[in-house]
Amino acid sequence: MQLRSLIAAALAAVLLGAAPATTRLYSAPAGNRPAGIPHPTLPYVAILPSGRIVAPVGKSIAIGASVSALALIPGGRFAVVGGSAASGGILLRTIDTRTMQIVARVTNTGSRSEAIGGLIALDDPAMPSRTILVASEARAGKIAIFSVGEDGTLAPLHPGISLPGRDPEPMHLALAESGHLLLVADDRNGRLDTIDLATRRPIASMAVGALPTGLAAFGPRIFAAGAAADASNLAVRSLDSSTVHSENIPLDAPLDGATTIGGVDPEAVAIEPGGRFAYVTLAGVDRVVAVALDASPRVVDGIDLRLFANAPYGTMPTAMVPSMTGRELFVALSGLNAVAVLDASTPGVLHRLGLIPTGARPIALSLAPNDKVLYVANAEGNGVSATLERIALTKIPLERTTLSALRYSRVSHLVRGNALVPPLRSGRKSDAIAHVVDISLGPTYFNSTPNLRTLANEFAVVGDYYADAPNSELGSQLTYSGTVTPLAWLLDTFRGRHAVEAMPPDLYPRSGYIVNALARAGMSYRVYGAMVPEGPLAIGIPLLHVLHGAVGYAPKAGARASDRALAEAFATQYKAEAARGDIPAYQAIELSSNNPLVQDRALGSIVETIVKSNAWGSTAIFISPRQAIGATISDPKHSFAVIVSPYAKRGFLGHAHASTASVLKTEEEILGLPALSLGDLLASDLANYFTPTLDLSAPDIGTNERMQR
Repeated sequence: MQLRSLIAAALAAVLLGAAPATTRLYSAPAGNRPAGIPHPTLPYVAILPSGRIVAPVGKSIAIGASVSALALIPGGRFAVVGGSAASGGILLRTIDTRTMQIVARVTNTGSRSEAIGGLIALDDPAMPSRTILVASEARAGKIAIFSVGEDGTLAPLHPGISLPGRDPEPMHLALAESGHLLLVADDRNGRLDTIDLATRRPIASMAVGALPTGLAAFGPRIFAAGAAADASNLAVRSLDSSTVHSENIPLDAPLDGATTIGGVDPEAVAIEPGGRFAYVTLAGVDRVVAVALDASPRVVDGIDLRLFANAPYGTMPTAMVPSMTGRELFVALSGLNAVAVLDASTPGVLHRLGLIPTGARPIALSLAPNDKVLYVANAEGNGVSATLERIALTKIPLERTTLSALRYSRVSHLVRGNALVPPLRSGRKSDAIAHVVDISLGPTYFNSTPNLRTLANEFAVVGDYYADAPNSELGSQLTYSGTVTPLAWLLDTFRGRHAVEAMPPDLYPRSGYIVNALARAGMSYRVYGAMVPEGPLAIGIPLLHVLHGAVGYAPKAGARASDRALAEAFATQYKAEAARGDIPAYQAIELSSNNPLVQDRALGSIVETIVKSNAWGSTAIFISPRQAIGATISDPKHSFAVIVSPYAKRGFLGHAHASTASVLKTEEEILGLPALSLGDLLASDLANYFTPTLDLSAPDIGTNERMQR
């Protein structure tokens, strides 16, 4: 035990350390290497679009385009993973855990896309000699049951158990200790349903609060952690609906809309084997908290899992699993591509032991019955496919794997002062560039965008740039915060790209978007078609409080944004601001037309307005796509960014690895802002694309009548 404590203390010092000096800059470890798999013989070692590296420990297997749930069959011989699939796509896969080969598949036979929210495998209460797999089919609103064959095959046993209520969305699952009562979290309705698996019938339903994303049971009590309009909480309910036992344990203080913008985002609940404490992961603030489960349940302790002391949030603890003995707690850090190993030998008190590298975005964990093997489902895997990873825990040199996990996430180096683009966290802003304009593009292609091609030819182009969001909605969050939160991924996966039915604060990063950082710094800003979500509940989002009076253009509710109207609104407002001498320090513009030429005309109009103003000499314009657009067939996330400024290197094509967060980081450096998240802190910046030599010559933007048609 003494040796164990010494190892924990030494690794805590490595992990926490002291806050970096202001002259120390972090960058992505990719350097000048492109994203992809460098060595064909190592298909799971990859450079991600973010510039980070994944080199998972143990043995991995590709399991398709997506994964959202994982279950071990009793005995541990097989693992089943579930994801999302269109009609005819693969919904479930069975993997032989000894050979790490896929041995069975279940196809989505429905007429629409389906997604698996949770999986549980158990001996069938209706026939104990049979093993069954229970799956929550979120979009169909039902629970599916499969028999598990001796060879791992899955055969449907039941047409599906429909849940009560309107438009249910079954997600996370848990079993009561009896083994025959299934607990189902209905995310859309903020409700918990109980199903008797012996009879295959729902028997009870109770309210637990919005978006119950974490769920566990122990003895006569149920624990559901979820988001709320004011602050997240852990709902404690009685398994026996006839017994009145209802408590809500606060997990967060009310948000102030200034320093705390996003919620804590509780993602998972686990009960330590003795039943005295519950552990809850708070993905929004990089913490795991312990909740005492005595007569008066309450939060009693917690552990900070940030990269170092006072680092920006972003390690994002999501899934977790305690060992059978309770001495260890394994926590998936989806923002760090690692599993944190915690010492939980003193119940309710957690200490760091180390990190184990995983594939990209670990999302689900399961332990073999003997505690010797950990299985990790990685949602983005090697950047090409989701993966299942098998880790033999008895063979892990924890100190070495901890250092590897850190090395795969960032490189650290000292940099000299730069008056034009000061290093992040230097406390300085640019001496020459006072105005930043961020123009993010929807789907576009160079062969039909003459203005964009002109700007790319005349100014600086980031050649090895990666837009690493799968769609425009998630791309917007990444563009303005440097990260995508677990809850945003969840809603996008299960409700589609326009998940506006519920907008809890937990959807957003704790520190908010760049406009929140500007508001904290007392700097001016304006947005055009950016950051303003639609939907009736959007008005209550703390993020939006700082946009009051700063929205230069936004489409009407339910209407599609018009790039032409946006460009016209920008030109009118910008000219008036230039005449008054009060152009905002930062402006964000989102172009979204599906017609690349329409986007290009708007882009040309916006850039021309800026270039013809007196502020051109102190402006930097960043032009980049919000999402992967398929710039090349071999690498669809390989994209481009263009920097337009009198200080941009003319005709320069750079090949250093850069990503969406690189643009945000460079904007923060110019404006003297702190990092918003781990994503922008660890990204490589674009300082090398600037030169102190001023060149005020204007680009040749096409504005003739032919271009306008």
